[in-house]
Amino acid sequence: MSRCDLHVHSIYSTDSGNYALRRARLGESYTQPERLYRVCRARGMTHVTISDHNTVEGALTIAHLPDTFVSVEVTTRFPEDEVPLHVLVWNLTEEDHRDLQPYRPSVYELVAFLRERGLAHALAHPLYRMGPPLTASHVERMMLLFGVWEGRNGARSRESNELACRLAAAVKPDFLASLAEKHGIEPAHDGRIALTGGSDDHGALDIATTWTDAPGEGVDGFLAAVARGEGSVAGAHGSTAKLAHAVAALFVNAYRISGAELPDTIRAQVEALFDDDATDAEERHREIADQSARFVRLLGERARAGGMSLAELPGAGRRLGALAFAAGLQLPYLATARHHAESRSCLSEIEHAFFGKRGTRPRAPRALLFTDTFSEVNGVAGTMRRLAGAAADGAYPGAVVVAAHEEPAPGTIALPPDWSLPLPSYESLDLRFPLPTDVLACIEERNPDVIHVATPGPVGFCGLAVARLLGIPVVGSYHTELGPYALHLTRDLIVAEATEVYVDWFYGRCSTVLAPTHGVADALVARGLADVGIWGRGVDTDLVSPERRDEALREELLDGGGLVVLYVGRLSHEKRIGVLLDAFARVSRARSEARLVIVGEGPARREFERTAPAGTMFVGEAHGTDLASLYASADVFCFPSTTDTFGQVLLEAGASGLPVVAAAAGGATELVVHGQNGLLVPPDDPGLLAAALLELAESPARRASYGAAGLAAARARTWDAAFASLADTYRQVLGLDRTRTLVAA
Repeated sequence: MSRCDLHVHSIYSTDSGNYALRRARLGESYTQPERLYRVCRARGMTHVTISDHNTVEGALTIAHLPDTFVSVEVTTRFPEDEVPLHVLVWNLTEEDHRDLQPYRPSVYELVAFLRERGLAHALAHPLYRMGPPLTASHVERMMLLFGVWEGRNGARSRESNELACRLAAAVKPDFLASLAEKHGIEPAHDGRIALTGGSDDHGALDIATTWTDAPGEGVDGFLAAVARGEGSVAGAHGSTAKLAHAVAALFVNAYRISGAELPDTIRAQVEALFDDDATDAEERHREIADQSARFVRLLGERARAGGMSLAELPGAGRRLGALAFAAGLQLPYLATARHHAESRSCLSEIEHAFFGKRGTRPRAPRALLFTDTFSEVNGVAGTMRRLAGAAADGAYPGAVVVAAHEEPAPGTIALPPDWSLPLPSYESLDLRFPLPTDVLACIEERNPDVIHVATPGPVGFCGLAVARLLGIPVVGSYHTELGPYALHLTRDLIVAEATEVYVDWFYGRCSTVLAPTHGVADALVARGLADVGIWGRGVDTDLVSPERRDEALREELLDGGGLVVLYVGRLSHEKRIGVLLDAFARVSRARSEARLVIVGEGPARREFERTAPAGTMFVGEAHGTDLASLYASADVFCFPSTTDTFGQVLLEAGASGLPVVAAAAGGATELVVHGQNGLLVPPDDPGLLAAALLELAESPARRASYGAAGLAAARARTWDAAFASLADTYRQVLGLDRTRTLVAA
């Protein structure tokens, strides 16, 4: 067996017609032919060739070395619509190269010339768009004209290479005859397409990492075996990182050739990464990515260092420059990701044309869920933890939660934060900023069908931005009224309005937005969002249940009293805890045996403890069975908040058999049916809240009736149903299910 990288470039490759490289004044490659030969031999190639664009100069410089032959990559086109093609021509002479030039404007004439001369040739990267879009008609004509296709190109994505191989395998003599009749073109081969492989390297990083194996003596025997279809392709496919690093190598070399010098701080690292031949190309790519990420973080730290006082202003320009440079280092990754995404969109149309549209997938769609809160105690984090647990347990195998949390957890991907800062006025929640390139790598590795953004913070924003860049459908779920929250936290109307504008913009970029209740959905539609559905939550009735009642715990909570009113949630002003304390002070004056138990933590706990009336107990955070026992050991649940879009604690209280008194706002208006499983009162009215609590305190029968109704309603809301509803949404966004199972807003 012989082995050869049949598609690789040197510094002599200067005429591909690539518009972007011309505009950036970059060469196609800066690899010296001698280095290329050395690396090919070191990586096990028995033959070495150079296939520069429209020139054989590079190949001729090593033609005297053992086991080499001259090749070229010819730019041609379909003359009827100017769609360009690249054709690899192997083992030709200088005279052959000179004589083929007049035939380049027409692929039909070029192929006829190559066949007449008996020159081995192949269609390079068949599905790579280099100009106007490729259509099924172009591919059919490629099938007629070329008996050898490049089935694995080391610069093109796996999807592109594999589809090219599927298309080549679909060609049979009868099918080729029908194409010949359709297009009026005489087939240039016997009806079967052979495959080759080559690295298509331009940056000296991936030379001979993709190749062709075939039997045969010498170059002629090897190439004849390739043409007969006796060869096989092997090695690496392309990726965003590989293409980004190749572009980086071009920039580095162009910069140095211009006479400029790299900064001393990075010169040694750059030279080691791009000039030294690596034993393991994949390891070298990892090294480049790691060094790039480290440098971006270092520049980001420098940009953020120092204050913004008048004394610090002279250094602000340098810091902004460092920040711009850090962003610039990530641009090649983002640009090449976009390039691959655009290529994939073209692939799907061609695949559909030849193989039909894929039907509904038997598996749940793969989804990555991006969230800025995971470990914290709040409704969004709880939902994300529940989803991650379901993914890890196999209950919903298609989902993975992505968060910038500190410790990895089952069903999650922990993104390393580039930097973080406490959320202003909400210091218990850190805003963690990941590198966009880390998010990109995560998405490309997992290859999701859909991206789900659960929060509009930096993690959610990066998920949204990269998904849009890659052309992946985005589902957004709306959990929190951030505008009112911002107003309560900052007391600044401008901040609140700016927050609402950003939130509307964020969710406006999503294909579908999921609201937790009909009321929130209607409000989102009124704000201009087009496609809004309902995604409710579930409750674990095995964990949260009246059976968790603990008489010893209840006696401790009562402390000699006779009625336990329970609140569970964050201890902050926007939760209207002050209204609750005021209302309970009125209740305790009328019924001294009443006790108020407050479960949770928050920035205002100490203030509330100082102002709480007698009979109030703060127990801190509780989780799992401890929290379930607190629910089941109480008599009434009270929820004064007006900013919760759903109110998971209301569902948990119902599952514990508790009647509910809640402010008539947010999710409470749908989870609490007034006079059936609880009482709703006007928001921010401690007098009416106290009256409702006293009404239930004085009627054990009504408490029991409301509690039973709440329990029945909660048992109808399971997490399995919630996850099934979410999977249905993903299918609908992907066009895999015509039935809209969610209730439209």
